[in-house]
Amino acid sequence: MSRKLFITTALPYANGNFHIGHIMEYIQADIWVRFQRMQGNAVNFVGADDTHGAPIMIAAEKAGKTPQQFVADIAAGRQKYLDGFHISFDNWHSTDAPENHELARQIYCDLRDRADGSLIETRTIEQFFDPEKNMFLPDRYIKGECPKCHAKDQYGDNCEVCGSVYAPTDLINPYSALSGARPELKNSEHFFFKLSDPRCVEFLEKWTQDGKLQPEVANKIKEWFTVRTNPDGSTSEGLGDWDISRDAPYFGIEIPDAPGKYFYVWLDAPVGYLASLKNLLNKRAELDPQSPSYADYMVDPSLEQYHFIGKDIVTFHTLFWPAMLHFSGRKTPDNVFVHGFLTVNNGEKMSKSRGTGLDPLKYLSLGMNPE
Repeated sequence: MSRKLFITTALPYANGNFHIGHIMEYIQADIWVRFQRMQGNAVNFVGADDTHGAPIMIAAEKAGKTPQQFVADIAAGRQKYLDGFHISFDNWHSTDAPENHELARQIYCDLRDRADGSLIETRTIEQFFDPEKNMFLPDRYIKGECPKCHAKDQYGDNCEVCGSVYAPTDLINPYSALSGARPELKNSEHFFFKLSDPRCVEFLEKWTQDGKLQPEVANKIKEWFTVRTNPDGSTSEGLGDWDISRDAPYFGIEIPDAPGKYFYVWLDAPVGYLASLKNLLNKRAELDPQSPSYADYMVDPSLEQYHFIGKDIVTFHTLFWPAMLHFSGRKTPDNVFVHGFLTVNNGEKMSKSRGTGLDPLKYLSLGMNPE
């Protein structure tokens, strides 16, 4: 019997061209997609640009463009990479598209308005403010020492060395990546997804340990549920609540009923998987009225959903994403396939934002065989 498969790769951040690490992941997924199609299975394989967040807003300002135009210019260069390496996405979309705005707001409202108690909570928090730039600093523009493994020069939301996720205020010796100034703490009201809620903890403990994930990944995730002592003597308290809002100015999706507050980019980015699929199915329905609608496709109990990602974003895809989907009444992934990442010669993770990404077009320009 033919299987019905919905497959994605991680959405690349639209602040630069693909590097060879992206293409490696897409080729991994594409090989699996080709195999499934050869078996006669029905596959929808989609991707999109991850377009929101302060880094793109700031980069666009430096380039003298609107964020929308900045992203459009990056997106215009994607196809030559995908075509050059024969990667068979059925659709390539954008997280700034109408489908993503609609779906992100729907999922948020479904989490907020649950009959058995909301999973969204507002709190006043202390947030870093750059006194020279006169703005609240986005996580990626605060750097410092990781509070868990003490790696230097890490971003304010997660560590690229040990994979920990934390609040920017947890960083040791923080500084502004925009001005170099030591940031000041100011109060701001933020919205949280209550990941520490017993309902979420119970669901995620089962979902992450039921055999669907690679053993190494499942074992790593298990650590995040337990109270443990860190090397510096501090303790980690299991799952913490997730800050899902950011203050204006911010390029993103405005939170319903909260003027001046925007979804943190990592809330709406994975929703972009669904948005790209919905865009694809809507286009098909225009050509063929017999083609299934997005709603009908997603409620089919035989549908299988798979994601290919790098190990640095395991937290978002195995904790936040399945919890968002499950508690908003949607299908959760059947598996998340995790790979390591390519490193440059000093062992550092390859990164566009750090200027260490290698351009795969160089390979093609030398006349090498993409197959």
